[in-house]
Amino acid sequence: MSVIPVTARTTRSAGSPPRGRRQVRLAADDLAQIVEFAVRGTDPAARTVLAQIADHDGAGASEVIAGILERTSPRPVQPKNRPVAPIATVERVVPAPGEGLGAAKTRHLSSVAERLGEGGSVLFVGAEGTGKTLRVRWMAHQRRRAITTIDLATTRDVPLARLVDAVASATASGMTVHLENAQVHDVEALTMLVRARAGSGLVLVETIEARIDLAVDAVIEVGVPDVAMVESLLRDMVGDIDDRVIRVIAALRQGETPRAIKQAVESARRFAAMTEIGVGEALHAATVQRLRSWPPRRRRDAAVALMHIAGLSQRAVHELTGVSRDTLRRHSSSIVVDGDSSAGAVR
Repeated sequence: MSVIPVTARTTRSAGSPPRGRRQVRLAADDLAQIVEFAVRGTDPAARTVLAQIADHDGAGASEVIAGILERTSPRPVQPKNRPVAPIATVERVVPAPGEGLGAAKTRHLSSVAERLGEGGSVLFVGAEGTGKTLRVRWMAHQRRRAITTIDLATTRDVPLARLVDAVASATASGMTVHLENAQVHDVEALTMLVRARAGSGLVLVETIEARIDLAVDAVIEVGVPDVAMVESLLRDMVGDIDDRVIRVIAALRQGETPRAIKQAVESARRFAAMTEIGVGEALHAATVQRLRSWPPRRRRDAAVALMHIAGLSQRAVHELTGVSRDTLRRHSSSIVVDGDSSAGAVR
């Protein structure tokens, strides 16, 4: 600690006026300069001495010293190399997640995968909950390679170059890259991501946009499941279930997304756990109960579908839905059950 020369002070005479506020302020400023000068030193002993003075001095100087020591204490240095948050999740899809797609859908996906060979790019287009991710995971499992998922909706702030590097690195090792929520990026950015594919990797792009002009090897349009797919989904989710019951449920839930069907099954499973009935019976009861709140025309169409799809008689449908048999006879020949468009177009 540097030695600061102290000038000799003259003794104040008894008749001199008391020091005013200005003199006290000047003294405090002098003290502050002394402490600041000492704190600038690199010797830790200087700070120790000042701290001791602050502890033993009962005057106002101790407050000044303590305040300056606190203000000039070294702050912890933040590490410059902070860990980088991962932008992708890597997993192995085992067992196959494709149960419930149905034989026709799996055959179509198999043909697309076979045509692509070891690598390529596929665009899946469809509304939320229609089963795009289910198909993506099925194709990833068929390749018996790990799948790297990048949710583009949660990586908007990530530089595009870093996303491109992630795709290139994953596909270079042969992995399947799943790009979720592609609708948040423009076509130019998506094109760069698809072209980043290296080696024998596969890039599967998932979007809810019906029209997106992206140069890929195949395009699969995913629509709502047909009756056959609903039956397949229910058998996979519920297990052992009566054929007549599953036909009724499938007829009444045609056109619903796989996500909605799964939620209904989970709700029925929770109800069954609190009662003595089975999951299939609980789902059947909940599905039929919904008919009570449907408008007449929709209830009529559902009743006709029960005759055509579930094979129920007019009497059974009338008892189940409350729709008159005369109405069923008048409209049974005019109702056409729509199919599924999930096979999609491949180019």
